[in-house]
Amino acid sequence: MLRFVLFDWGDTLMSEAGPLDIPMADWLEVRCIDDASEVLSLLSKCYRIGIATNATVSKKRDVVRALERVGLNMFIDEIFCFTELGHKKSEPEFWDLVLTRLGARKDELVMIGDSLEQDVLGPMRVGIRGIWFNWKQESFSGPLSVPSVRSLREVPVAIEDLA
Repeated sequence: MLRFVLFDWGDTLMSEAGPLDIPMADWLEVRCIDDASEVLSLLSKCYRIGIATNATVSKKRDVVRALERVGLNMFIDEIFCFTELGHKKSEPEFWDLVLTRLGARKDELVMIGDSLEQDVLGPMRVGIRGIWFNWKQESFSGPLSVPSVRSLREVPVAIEDLA
């Protein structure tokens, strides 16, 4: 039974249209992706919501500050940062730490993100389901079947299809 929904942070929930060498929370303008607030509000009624990020310049407190600036922080239960875990989402160790901290099994978690390799294939290789936020409408041909959505509005239905 699915209990946890994790989102990539940059270009999935938050726009990365800013200087990548300083924490997003310190940018002049911070904005979320269209429909992020509505989708997180809906999903947070049924699931615990988390962020998983490979950001190298933002620590957990920076992620929280950026989410606060756009009003998304109230929906987020957990934040998993490369800067604190020391592993990227493509590495099994990242997911071992996430599962331990959540007290979850692999089948209780889904990861959603815009990077096919980091956000979807990485978790899938260790048995965690993934949904590709393919807003760029890129093509993929590989041995795995990869569920994908083009907008955040499609995420709740994609999650239901996994259950």
